[in-house]
Amino acid sequence: IINGEPDRGPNAHPYVGAYVAKVEGGKLRPVCSGTLISPKVFLTAGHCTQFDVERNLPVYVSFDPTYKPGASQLIKGTPYLHPKARIVKPSTRAVRYDVGVVVLKKPVRMATYGTLPHAGLVETLKQGKRLTTVGYGTTGYKIDGGPPPRPQLVPPGDRYSATVRLLNTRDPAVSDQFVKTTGVSLIRGKGEASCYGDSGGPLFVGDQQTIVGVTSIISTPVVCRGPAYYQRMDLPGVLKWVRSFP
Repeated sequence: IINGEPDRGPNAHPYVGAYVAKVEGGKLRPVCSGTLISPKVFLTAGHCTQFDVERNLPVYVSFDPTYKPGASQLIKGTPYLHPKARIVKPSTRAVRYDVGVVVLKKPVRMATYGTLPHAGLVETLKQGKRLTTVGYGTTGYKIDGGPPPRPQLVPPGDRYSATVRLLNTRDPAVSDQFVKTTGVSLIRGKGEASCYGDSGGPLFVGDQQTIVGVTSIISTPVVCRGPAYYQRMDLPGVLKWVRSFP
């Protein structure tokens, strides 16, 4: 989360975890985020699970506030992709049903879990409403030596959270699949927003457990600025599929 705060203390979201998968070289690293909605069902974005589903690869989930390679506990799971998902490239916004699930091999018992919304929840939300986004993504970037100088994203690993505001629920540019929220200003750099590694992470309403959507699209991916878009979880076609998992 760019310009967010470490997700620790009494207001933390322990049911938000890191989606850990093998990258080039066979190393395991957090590549996305997600929410445990029952002891064995981890909700994330479809563009996170797509690669592993297509190649029949196992994935892992960690709930450590700071992911430490080789030290953090990993729970193995099987990834799934929504059957109606259409994911060309998230950055192009040619995305529909960007929803994925990981079914864990072993149950994870927690005092509370994230919860799915009731159908049509988004239609009741007013523009300007304060929402919370959580994830294990990049928290900032540094400038390399160039030439020319270019921003280099700091690798993810810490669970962060941020407060954003709802901009609208019907953006013709991305269809009715998404909600749009405030992000980091393109000019001044102020504001808070999701970034790389936060994909699949939740957007919560005020109770901090009900999931409005999962992080899907960032307006300006290179530096994670501009508004952010979240795949809606309150759509009947999404709820029915996610609830089909035990």
